[in-house]
Amino acid sequence: MPYNSKYHSIKGKTRKINSDYIMVGDLKDGWIGVVCDGIGENQEITTTTRLCAEELIKLINQSSESDPIKKLKSAIEKTNEYIYLLQKDKNILSTTIAVLYLVDHKVCWGHAGDSRIYKLKNGRLHRLTHDHSIIQQLIDKGFLTLKEAAFHSGINVVGKAIGEKPKINVDVSKINLQPSDKNRFLICTDGVTEIVSDKEIQEILRTASLEESYSWLISLLETRGNPDDSSFIIVDA
Repeated sequence: MPYNSKYHSIKGKTRKINSDYIMVGDLKDGWIGVVCDGIGENQEITTTTRLCAEELIKLINQSSESDPIKKLKSAIEKTNEYIYLLQKDKNILSTTIAVLYLVDHKVCWGHAGDSRIYKLKNGRLHRLTHDHSIIQQLIDKGFLTLKEAAFHSGINVVGKAIGEKPKINVDVSKINLQPSDKNRFLICTDGVTEIVSDKEIQEILRTASLEESYSWLISLLETRGNPDDSSFIIVDA
């Protein structure tokens, strides 16, 4: 099954370096897209995000597991252990991760942190991930409304990340893709969702061509100044 994708990563206007990292590619059994957003801002965190993405894809390619969701879950857990051990040896930092794995008319995804994955199916937007953030916890418990959360001082505090602890309880899920449906996916860091609303994302992904969606989102990020590093992958499946 062919998958067409476009991706982009840009340093935030208030940042010295870009702490995000993107990897996409064809696997022996499908396609994968990975977005990592480093927690912190130094040269070591750029190494962390790259190593995280590379290790995850290597583990999936090497796995003999036939169930793609089990394969993805195991790869993320092992990647977490790998980054955690590197932290102890090399003093590197942790990172969020969002992974989309397309194989055999199935879409599998997993994540840790506040990067997100969206699906546009037949023109309607669905968010597949649930933020692992302090703000989201306050919203879930009824202490904050969505409107109040947008202005809260703890908006960037992540509640779960790769490499933070030796073990991680990672969120993974999957759905089957119907050949008759038109699906477009967006994987992105919080640098995108902090300045582009879900309603705007829906309109952007609804455009007829992948190139048009890609160009429109970049233009919107540049127009609004992207204070944080902003990275995304758009893929049609």
